[in-house]
Amino acid sequence: MLSRTLSALAAALTIVSPIAHAEKAHVHGVAELNVGVDKDTLRIALESPLENLLGFERVPKSDKELDKVRRMASQLRQADKLFLPTPGAGCKLVNVKLESAVLDPALLGEAPVAAASPGQAAARTPQPGAKPAHADLDGEFIFQCAQPAALQGLEVKLFDAFPGYRQIRAQVVTAKRQSAARLSPKANTLNW
Repeated sequence: MLSRTLSALAAALTIVSPIAHAEKAHVHGVAELNVGVDKDTLRIALESPLENLLGFERVPKSDKELDKVRRMASQLRQADKLFLPTPGAGCKLVNVKLESAVLDPALLGEAPVAAASPGQAAARTPQPGAKPAHADLDGEFIFQCAQPAALQGLEVKLFDAFPGYRQIRAQVVTAKRQSAARLSPKANTLNW
């Protein structure tokens, strides 16, 4: 139900703001952040080039790169240190989901791929004939808020944790309003 509600709200925002939707492209240093508030649930969706998070956007090629992916995933799984809702709202992180076309889900802390054998490498293998692509990471972060009426904003600390970010294009959808903002290292707070 929540997913449908937020999807409908996000679709409405896209209809209201087709320019924001048209701008959505894979740009290094830039990410998309969609924030939805529905009753006591705060849902944050991040779409980011892996380059912003890792410094590369392909299958890891070395143990050092595998470790870098694991550290990135660990940081993102501690989303309550990266996304700081209004303190008085009493929001607690309840779920994180991370996904990338070029990274094994197990590296991201997700359930392993069902067809994987025990000896399989901890990175996905590119399909034969596949051209290198600009790979993204999609993250979903869900918070439950004890005092949702007090939820009036969100401080985004991604710039501190991942210096590859220069700008985050954010959209916020609540039951009462829709807004958009461009966040930067010096202006990293969304208010609604």
